[in-house]
Amino acid sequence: MMAIDDLLDRGRDARRRDEATNELAAVLQALEGLAGVDLLDATQKRELARLRDRPRTKRARRRRTAPATSA
Repeated sequence: MMAIDDLLDRGRDARRRDEATNELAAVLQALEGLAGVDLLDATQKRELARLRDRPRTKRARRRRTAPATSA
Protein backbone atom coordinates (compact mmCIF):
# COMPACT_ATOMS: atom_id res chain seq x y z
CA MET A 1 0.00 0.00 0.00
CA MET A 2 2.85 2.40 0.75
CA ALA A 3 4.34 1.88 -2.71
CA ILE A 4 1.07 2.88 -4.38
CA ASP A 5 0.85 6.02 -2.22
CA ASP A 6 4.44 6.90 -3.09
CA LEU A 7 3.76 6.52 -6.80
CA LEU A 8 0.66 8.70 -6.55
CA ASP A 9 2.62 11.35 -4.64
CA ARG A 10 5.33 11.38 -7.32
CA GLY A 11 2.72 11.99 -9.98
CA ARG A 12 1.24 14.87 -8.01
CA ASP A 13 4.69 16.34 -7.37
CA ALA A 14 5.55 16.18 -11.08
CA ARG A 15 2.28 17.91 -11.96
CA ARG A 16 2.88 20.62 -9.37
CA ARG A 17 6.42 21.12 -10.65
CA ASP A 18 5.13 21.42 -14.22
CA GLU A 19 2.43 23.88 -13.15
CA ALA A 20 4.97 25.97 -11.24
CA THR A 21 7.29 25.98 -14.25
CA ASN A 22 4.48 27.16 -16.52
CA GLU A 23 3.46 29.88 -14.06
CA LEU A 24 7.04 31.10 -13.72
CA ALA A 25 7.41 31.22 -17.51
CA ALA A 26 4.22 33.32 -17.71
CA VAL A 27 5.51 35.72 -15.04
CA LEU A 28 8.82 36.10 -16.84
CA GLN A 29 7.01 36.75 -20.12
CA ALA A 30 4.89 39.43 -18.44
CA LEU A 31 7.99 41.05 -16.94
CA GLU A 32 9.67 41.02 -20.35
CA GLY A 33 6.63 42.81 -21.75
CA LEU A 34 6.70 45.43 -19.01
CA ALA A 35 10.42 45.94 -19.56
CA GLY A 36 9.74 46.36 -23.27
CA VAL A 37 7.50 49.36 -22.63
CA ASP A 38 9.81 50.70 -19.89
CA LEU A 39 7.43 50.19 -16.98
CA LEU A 40 9.94 48.59 -14.58
CA ASP A 41 11.96 50.50 -12.03
CA ALA A 42 15.72 50.03 -11.62
CA THR A 43 15.40 47.28 -9.00
CA GLN A 44 12.91 45.33 -11.09
CA LYS A 45 15.12 45.64 -14.17
CA ARG A 46 18.10 44.38 -12.18
CA GLU A 47 16.13 41.39 -10.88
CA LEU A 48 14.82 40.59 -14.36
CA ALA A 49 18.38 40.67 -15.71
CA ARG A 50 19.43 38.33 -12.91
CA LEU A 51 16.65 35.91 -13.86
CA ARG A 52 17.61 36.10 -17.54
CA ASP A 53 21.26 35.35 -16.80
CA ARG A 54 20.47 32.49 -14.48
CA PRO A 55 21.69 29.22 -15.97
CA ARG A 56 18.85 26.99 -16.94
CA THR A 57 19.31 23.43 -15.95
CA LYS A 58 17.71 20.65 -17.84
CA ARG A 59 15.70 18.22 -15.82
CA ALA A 60 17.49 14.98 -15.41
CA ARG A 61 15.75 12.30 -17.33
CA ARG A 62 15.02 9.18 -15.43
CA ARG A 63 16.43 6.10 -16.96
CA ARG A 64 13.88 3.44 -17.47
CA THR A 65 15.33 0.02 -17.62
CA ALA A 66 13.60 -2.68 -19.54
CA PRO A 67 12.01 -5.32 -17.33
CA ALA A 68 14.22 -8.31 -16.83
CA THR A 69 13.19 -11.24 -18.95
CA SER A 70 13.38 -14.62 -17.40
CA ALA A 71 14.70 -17.39 -19.64
